[in-house]
Amino acid sequence: MNLSLCCISLKLQEQGYKFQTMTYTRFASLPRKEALETLSARILNNFEVTGEIIQYCHDSGIKGYRLSSGLTPIINHPSVDLSLSDLPNSEKIYNEITNVKNIIKNTKVRISAHPSEYITLTSNNDNAISNSIRDLEQHGEIFDLLDLPKSHWSPLNIHVRQDGDSEEIFKSFVKNYLKLSSGIKNRIVLEVNDNKDGTWNITNLYKYFYDKLGIPITFDYLHNQLCNDGKSEQEMFDLAYSTWGVTPLFHYSEGVNGTRKHADYAVGTPNSYGKEVYWDIELKQKDLAIEKILSQKNLDK
Repeated sequence: MNLSLCCISLKLQEQGYKFQTMTYTRFASLPRKEALETLSARILNNFEVTGEIIQYCHDSGIKGYRLSSGLTPIINHPSVDLSLSDLPNSEKIYNEITNVKNIIKNTKVRISAHPSEYITLTSNNDNAISNSIRDLEQHGEIFDLLDLPKSHWSPLNIHVRQDGDSEEIFKSFVKNYLKLSSGIKNRIVLEVNDNKDGTWNITNLYKYFYDKLGIPITFDYLHNQLCNDGKSEQEMFDLAYSTWGVTPLFHYSEGVNGTRKHADYAVGTPNSYGKEVYWDIELKQKDLAIEKILSQKNLDK
């Protein structure tokens, strides 16, 4: 099975390979030189950990990896607004990015990202839109530095989280979508979302975003259970599948007691309905959950 790890390896964490973050409050509390050195060291660490995880995925039979969206903490904060080249050990960071790029090429692990849940292209708040675009473009810059395809083979997955009038929300999205660089527009995909009012099920995403803009739709097993327009799982799966020009990257998790809260481990296994699919495994036990799915699949052979 083409299973993909989301961001963190619990096994590697036990060996000390952990991502590091930094808040704006912490950054602003330090003298400027110390703040930059601390942030720079943490970003370098994050790319080193990324390389270790991708190699681990390959060695463990895991076919894909979702990059952490916290690789470069706070550099996009409006009061920080730094580029990687502004950091004191930028040469070491770029060298490590090159190392990660070479690991990807050698292992052929498929790379994706799921930018922050706060990303929005439909808000009426100008700051929220500008911050979202800045964040998406930063993801695109990292993808470009890693020499990833400017296509949906390396997707940037986001949601349309706003409920309401579909036509008006779509118009708002388009206005801001057109501000994105071609590298982002060529990678962006939209995931079914279990909105309170069920606005953005796969049927509606298809009608507005695929039919009109050609944006592929990510089938999410759990979200679709909660928001499916009354259609069968396979109908929704097939409709989402038809929007991709490359092998789709879909999401698999199971809810706790019928809720959207992700379970630790899977009871079942992803159903690809006879088609080629990559599955981001969004279970809380990360690579341990993937191991369990793969071992169960081997037992079923």
